Amino acid sequence: MSPDIFGNNFLSETPTTDPNSLIGRVIEVGVPNLTGDQSKYYMKVRFRVNKVDGGKVFTEFYGFRCAKEYVFRMVRKGSQRVDVYPVIDTKDGYKLHVGFIGILNRNVETSVKSRFRKFVSESLKENAGNITLDDFVKGVIAGVIQRKIKKRGSKIYPVRFAEILKIELKGRPEAKA
Repeated sequence: MSPDIFGNNFLSETPTTDPNSLIGRVIEVGVPNLTGDQSKYYMKVRFRVNKVDGGKVFTEFYGFRCAKEYVFRMVRKGSQRVDVYPVIDTKDGYKLHVGFIGILNRNVETSVKSRFRKFVSESLKENAGNITLDDFVKGVIAGVIQRKIKKRGSKIYPVRFAEILKIELKGRPEAKA
């Protein structure tokens, strides 16, 4: 079963002789299967089994990634790819390692790239610091966070494409650990 953020929906079946052996197992599910939005075909969410109750297995959010092929299509000759990988904290105490890619309209100087990287890192930390993990994941899947960064980042240099490549769960709040 998916976590509350995705409505406790059925994900898949797994045969097992000992249900407790499933704890810790990771499952990857496409966003269209979770939300029904076929335009997000390139996004996948990872869940980790954290609880078994009778015949039901419950999961928690464990990560997110975009298909590499989708990102490769966006990079073109004459444009500048800028990758940023900050570690951010959410309001509810989760620590996340986020991978972000920005495609700038033209090749740019190193100083412009470093200003853009700094802006993206600060922007992601600011966004995540004010919202919970669930809201951050919803914002990434809906594209709200990416659009906001693209719009504000275009003041530094015009941004053609902005996407969050991955989210890895690095730490939990002390109370839930």
